[in-house]
Amino acid sequence: TYAERSFEITNYQARVKILENGDIQVSEIFEYSFDGDFNGIIRTIGIKGSDGFKHFNASEYFPEDKELEYTQSLATDMVTYKIYDKSSNERKSFLLEYQLKNVATLYNDTAEFYWKFFDESNTSPIGHIKIEIELPSAEVSAEELKVFGHGPLDGKVSIREDGKIIYEVDGLSSRKMVEARILFPTSMIPDSTKIINQNKFAEIMKEELAWAKKADREMYFNIIGFLLALLVVLFNIFLAIRLYFKYDRELKPE
Repeated sequence: TYAERSFEITNYQARVKILENGDIQVSEIFEYSFDGDFNGIIRTIGIKGSDGFKHFNASEYFPEDKELEYTQSLATDMVTYKIYDKSSNERKSFLLEYQLKNVATLYNDTAEFYWKFFDESNTSPIGHIKIEIELPSAEVSAEELKVFGHGPLDGKVSIREDGKIIYEVDGLSSRKMVEARILFPTSMIPDSTKIINQNKFAEIMKEELAWAKKADREMYFNIIGFLLALLVVLFNIFLAIRLYFKYDRELKPE
């Protein structure tokens, strides 16, 4: 029956290339584990902050390599794709390839990529996430970049020697978001038409400082909560041992 079916998204990998006109080309691989019979998968992608899709393509990546049919629906800055591929008690990988228009923004003093890969509408936990972001040019030093990841507190952001940015999250709960924000030289998107005649760098850095302070507070309270829970457990163990020895002695015959 329907209630007995379940699935798990064990892994998600994305490769994002920012183009010189500010568009992004995205390749996503979702690894699914199906328990029961399914007709396909659903992927909802937010388009707020872009000019929508230039193209979209879906295919089965493993175990077969075949293009898949899909339908799409639009609702409040979100596009939902229903991708059709029958699956039954098996593991499968799906490849989604698409281009979104005018994602990167060109300010007077910085260029900005700010994109949400998953938001609070995502109902499926994901085992592991790895996002690789490629800038229009690899000829950039780490000092010229500001990279921020918003999501689970244990997420890791790094800049490789080849200039690619890696954002990894080991376990994403449902209804939680993952987004990346990158500030990079304006010269990298010379063909952008998404131009805002403002200096924005200082304001964005101030926002990110507030994000960091909030994350630090959450981490602090998580640690305090863990330590308090540990103290309660240790106290209960101590109390149980003490009561055991006390009543054990009282019950023993003289």
